[in-house]
Amino acid sequence: SSSSSSSSSSSMPLLRADTEPTTRYIDGPLDAAAIWLFNLKLEQAVNDGADDEERRRNAKGLPAGGFDRLVALADRIASSGRTPPEQRAVVLATLLGLIPPWVRTQFKRLIDPRWAWVDKMNALITVNAFAWLVGPCEIVPRDGDGELAAVKLRKCRYLEQCGCTASCANFCKRPTEGFFREAFGVDAHLAPNHEDGSCVMTFGRKPPEMNDPAFSQPCYSSCAKAAACDPATRGGLYPEPCHRLGDP
Repeated sequence: SSSSSSSSSSSMPLLRADTEPTTRYIDGPLDAAAIWLFNLKLEQAVNDGADDEERRRNAKGLPAGGFDRLVALADRIASSGRTPPEQRAVVLATLLGLIPPWVRTQFKRLIDPRWAWVDKMNALITVNAFAWLVGPCEIVPRDGDGELAAVKLRKCRYLEQCGCTASCANFCKRPTEGFFREAFGVDAHLAPNHEDGSCVMTFGRKPPEMNDPAFSQPCYSSCAKAAACDPATRGGLYPEPCHRLGDP
Protein backbone atom coordinates (compact mmCIF):
# COMPACT_ATOMS: atom_id res chain seq x y z
CA SER A 1 0.00 0.00 0.00
CA SER A 2 1.04 3.58 -0.44
CA SER A 3 0.44 6.71 1.52
CA SER A 4 1.67 10.21 0.89
CA SER A 5 -0.89 12.13 2.89
CA SER A 6 0.08 14.00 6.05
CA SER A 7 -0.43 12.17 9.31
CA SER A 8 -0.88 15.46 11.13
CA SER A 9 -1.01 19.14 10.39
CA SER A 10 2.55 19.69 11.62
CA SER A 11 4.58 16.97 9.96
CA MET A 12 4.91 14.86 6.86
CA PRO A 13 5.29 11.07 7.10
CA LEU A 14 8.09 9.08 5.62
CA LEU A 15 7.37 7.26 2.40
CA ARG A 16 5.20 4.14 2.19
CA ALA A 17 4.52 2.97 5.71
CA ASP A 18 3.90 -0.59 4.49
CA THR A 19 6.63 -2.18 2.39
CA GLU A 20 5.56 -5.80 2.81
CA PRO A 21 5.70 -7.19 -0.74
CA THR A 22 2.23 -7.78 -2.13
CA THR A 23 3.34 -9.25 -5.45
CA ARG A 24 4.08 -12.95 -5.55
CA TYR A 25 6.41 -14.31 -8.24
CA ILE A 26 6.75 -17.80 -9.61
CA ASP A 27 10.15 -17.84 -11.31
CA GLY A 28 10.57 -20.04 -14.35
CA PRO A 29 13.77 -22.03 -14.98
CA LEU A 30 15.56 -19.22 -16.84
CA ASP A 31 14.60 -16.60 -14.25
CA ALA A 32 15.68 -18.89 -11.42
CA ALA A 33 19.00 -19.51 -13.19
CA ALA A 34 19.62 -15.77 -13.60
CA ILE A 35 18.85 -15.16 -9.92
CA TRP A 36 21.14 -18.04 -8.90
CA LEU A 37 24.01 -16.67 -11.00
CA PHE A 38 23.52 -13.13 -9.70
CA ASN A 39 23.44 -14.42 -6.11
CA LEU A 40 26.63 -16.39 -6.72
CA LYS A 41 28.46 -13.30 -7.95
CA LEU A 42 27.05 -11.12 -5.16
CA GLU A 43 28.21 -13.66 -2.59
CA GLN A 44 31.68 -13.65 -4.14
CA ALA A 45 31.69 -9.86 -3.74
CA VAL A 46 30.54 -10.07 -0.12
CA ASN A 47 33.28 -12.61 0.66
CA ASP A 48 36.04 -10.91 -1.31
CA GLY A 49 39.18 -11.17 0.81
CA ALA A 50 37.39 -12.98 3.65
CA ASP A 51 38.85 -15.97 5.45
CA ASP A 52 36.85 -19.13 6.20
CA GLU A 53 35.56 -17.83 9.52
CA GLU A 54 34.37 -14.58 7.94
CA ARG A 55 32.68 -16.52 5.14
CA ARG A 56 30.75 -18.60 7.67
CA ARG A 57 29.77 -15.44 9.53
CA ASN A 58 28.66 -13.75 6.31
CA ALA A 59 26.49 -16.75 5.39
CA LYS A 60 24.75 -16.84 8.77
CA GLY A 61 21.09 -15.90 8.55
CA LEU A 62 20.98 -15.67 4.76
CA PRO A 63 17.91 -17.16 3.05
CA ALA A 64 18.66 -20.46 1.34
CA GLY A 65 18.26 -19.08 -2.17
CA GLY A 66 16.09 -17.23 -4.63
CA PHE A 67 15.19 -13.55 -4.66
CA ASP A 68 15.10 -13.35 -0.86
CA ARG A 69 18.79 -14.25 -0.81
CA LEU A 70 19.52 -11.61 -3.48
CA VAL A 71 17.94 -8.86 -1.35
CA ALA A 72 19.71 -10.09 1.78
CA LEU A 73 23.08 -10.13 0.02
CA ALA A 74 22.51 -6.58 -1.21
CA ASP A 75 21.83 -5.51 2.37
CA ARG A 76 25.05 -7.23 3.49
CA ILE A 77 26.96 -5.16 0.93
CA ALA A 78 25.26 -1.98 2.15
CA SER A 79 26.08 -2.73 5.79
CA SER A 80 29.64 -3.91 5.15
CA GLY A 81 31.26 -0.55 5.84
CA ARG A 82 31.60 0.27 2.14
CA THR A 83 30.76 3.81 1.12
CA PRO A 84 27.83 4.32 -1.29
CA PRO A 85 30.21 4.74 -4.27
CA GLU A 86 31.99 1.53 -3.24
CA GLN A 87 28.65 -0.29 -2.97
CA ARG A 88 27.70 0.87 -6.47
CA ALA A 89 31.06 -0.29 -7.83
CA VAL A 90 30.57 -3.78 -6.36
CA VAL A 91 27.13 -4.15 -7.90
CA LEU A 92 28.26 -2.72 -11.24
CA ALA A 93 31.08 -5.28 -11.39
CA THR A 94 28.55 -8.01 -10.55
CA LEU A 95 26.20 -6.91 -13.33
CA LEU A 96 29.06 -6.71 -15.84
CA GLY A 97 30.10 -10.20 -14.78
CA LEU A 98 26.81 -11.56 -16.16
CA ILE A 99 27.95 -10.81 -19.71
CA PRO A 100 31.26 -12.19 -21.04
CA PRO A 101 33.82 -9.43 -21.72
CA TRP A 102 34.17 -10.42 -25.38
CA VAL A 103 30.42 -9.90 -25.90
CA ARG A 104 30.61 -6.40 -24.45
CA THR A 105 33.68 -5.59 -26.54
CA GLN A 106 32.12 -6.83 -29.77
CA PHE A 107 28.89 -4.97 -29.09
CA LYS A 108 30.69 -1.65 -28.65
CA ARG A 109 32.87 -2.37 -31.68
CA LEU A 110 29.98 -3.19 -34.00
CA ILE A 111 27.20 -0.95 -32.68
CA ASP A 112 27.33 2.83 -32.76
CA PRO A 113 25.16 4.17 -29.89
CA ARG A 114 24.28 7.18 -32.04
CA TRP A 115 22.27 5.00 -34.42
CA ALA A 116 18.59 5.77 -33.92
CA TRP A 117 17.51 2.15 -33.41
CA VAL A 118 20.05 1.34 -30.66
CA ASP A 119 18.00 2.89 -27.84
CA LYS A 120 14.93 0.97 -29.01
CA MET A 121 16.94 -2.25 -29.08
CA ASN A 122 18.11 -1.74 -25.50
CA ALA A 123 14.55 -1.14 -24.37
CA LEU A 124 13.57 -4.43 -26.02
CA ILE A 125 16.50 -6.25 -24.38
CA THR A 126 15.54 -4.89 -20.97
CA VAL A 127 11.92 -6.01 -21.21
CA ASN A 128 12.91 -9.51 -22.27
CA ALA A 129 16.08 -10.11 -20.26
CA PHE A 130 15.71 -8.35 -16.91
CA ALA A 131 12.14 -8.98 -15.75
CA TRP A 132 13.53 -11.49 -13.23
CA LEU A 133 15.13 -8.56 -11.38
CA VAL A 134 12.63 -5.73 -11.83
CA GLY A 135 9.32 -7.50 -12.41
CA PRO A 136 6.82 -6.95 -15.24
CA CYS A 137 7.72 -4.06 -17.52
CA GLU A 138 6.68 -2.58 -20.83
CA ILE A 139 8.14 -0.38 -23.55
CA VAL A 140 6.70 3.14 -23.51
CA PRO A 141 7.34 6.30 -25.59
CA ARG A 142 10.38 8.31 -24.56
CA ASP A 143 9.61 11.77 -23.26
CA GLY A 144 10.51 14.48 -25.72
CA ASP A 145 10.42 12.61 -29.01
CA GLY A 146 7.99 9.73 -28.56
CA GLU A 147 10.51 7.08 -29.66
CA LEU A 148 9.84 3.64 -28.18
CA ALA A 149 13.07 3.81 -26.22
CA ALA A 150 11.87 3.82 -22.62
CA VAL A 151 10.78 1.03 -20.30
CA LYS A 152 8.29 1.36 -17.47
CA LEU A 153 8.67 -1.03 -14.57
CA ARG A 154 5.12 -1.33 -13.33
CA LYS A 155 6.14 -2.16 -9.76
CA CYS A 156 9.83 -2.80 -9.33
CA ARG A 157 10.36 -6.23 -7.82
CA TYR A 158 13.59 -5.27 -6.11
CA LEU A 159 12.29 -1.99 -4.69
CA GLU A 160 9.12 -3.63 -3.42
CA GLN A 161 11.06 -6.31 -1.58
CA CYS A 162 13.97 -4.27 -0.23
CA GLY A 163 11.78 -1.33 0.88
CA CYS A 164 14.76 1.04 0.97
CA THR A 165 15.32 4.24 -1.00
CA ALA A 166 19.09 4.00 -0.56
CA SER A 167 19.22 0.42 -1.77
CA CYS A 168 17.13 1.45 -4.78
CA ALA A 169 19.65 4.17 -5.68
CA ASN A 170 22.90 2.41 -4.79
CA PHE A 171 22.10 -1.19 -5.66
CA CYS A 172 19.87 -0.65 -8.69
CA LYS A 173 19.67 2.84 -10.19
CA ARG A 174 23.32 3.91 -10.34
CA PRO A 175 24.77 0.43 -11.14
CA THR A 176 22.20 -0.14 -13.89
CA GLU A 177 22.94 3.24 -15.47
CA GLY A 178 26.64 2.37 -15.28
CA PHE A 179 26.03 -1.12 -16.65
CA PHE A 180 24.47 0.10 -19.90
CA ARG A 181 27.15 2.76 -20.29
CA GLU A 182 30.09 0.39 -19.73
CA ALA A 183 28.66 -2.78 -21.27
CA PHE A 184 27.04 -1.27 -24.36
CA GLY A 185 28.24 2.33 -24.53
CA VAL A 186 24.71 3.77 -24.23
CA ASP A 187 23.18 6.30 -21.86
CA ALA A 188 20.32 5.27 -19.58
CA HIS A 189 18.45 7.16 -16.90
CA LEU A 190 16.40 5.42 -14.21
CA ALA A 191 13.69 7.48 -12.51
CA PRO A 192 12.09 5.57 -9.61
CA ASN A 193 8.70 6.61 -8.26
CA HIS A 194 8.61 5.85 -4.54
CA GLU A 195 4.92 6.64 -4.26
CA ASP A 196 3.78 3.65 -6.32
CA GLY A 197 6.97 1.57 -6.69
CA SER A 198 7.22 2.07 -10.45
CA CYS A 199 10.27 3.22 -12.38
CA VAL A 200 10.95 4.56 -15.85
CA MET A 201 14.20 3.62 -17.58
CA THR A 202 14.94 5.94 -20.50
CA PHE A 203 17.62 5.07 -23.05
CA GLY A 204 19.52 7.79 -24.85
CA ARG A 205 19.22 10.09 -21.85
CA LYS A 206 22.02 10.88 -19.44
CA PRO A 207 21.19 10.85 -15.71
CA PRO A 208 21.11 14.39 -14.26
CA GLU A 209 24.49 15.40 -12.89
CA MET A 210 22.89 17.50 -10.16
CA ASN A 211 19.57 17.54 -8.31
CA ASP A 212 18.59 13.99 -9.20
CA PRO A 213 15.28 13.45 -7.32
CA ALA A 214 16.29 9.89 -6.46
CA PHE A 215 18.89 11.28 -4.04
CA SER A 216 16.52 13.51 -2.11
CA GLN A 217 14.06 10.82 -1.05
CA PRO A 218 13.40 10.02 2.62
CA CYS A 219 13.41 6.56 4.14
CA TYR A 220 10.42 4.26 4.18
CA SER A 221 8.98 4.40 7.68
CA SER A 222 8.97 0.60 7.93
CA CYS A 223 12.74 0.45 7.31
CA ALA A 224 14.63 -0.60 10.44
CA LYS A 225 17.28 2.02 9.72
CA ALA A 226 14.84 4.90 9.14
CA ALA A 227 15.01 6.61 12.55
CA ALA A 228 17.68 9.09 11.46
CA CYS A 229 15.34 10.45 8.79
CA ASP A 230 12.10 10.53 10.78
CA PRO A 231 11.03 14.11 11.53
CA ALA A 232 9.36 12.89 14.72
CA THR A 233 12.72 11.84 16.17
CA ARG A 234 14.59 15.04 15.35
CA GLY A 235 11.97 17.74 15.94
CA GLY A 236 11.65 18.65 12.27
CA LEU A 237 8.67 19.17 10.02
CA TYR A 238 9.91 17.31 6.96
CA PRO A 239 11.85 14.08 6.49
CA GLU A 240 15.49 14.30 5.51
CA PRO A 241 16.85 12.32 2.55
CA CYS A 242 17.71 8.76 3.52
CA HIS A 243 20.97 8.84 5.45
CA ARG A 244 22.34 5.86 3.49
CA LEU A 245 21.92 7.40 0.02
CA GLY A 246 25.29 9.14 -0.27
CA ASP A 247 26.05 11.74 -2.94
CA PRO A 248 24.81 11.19 -6.51
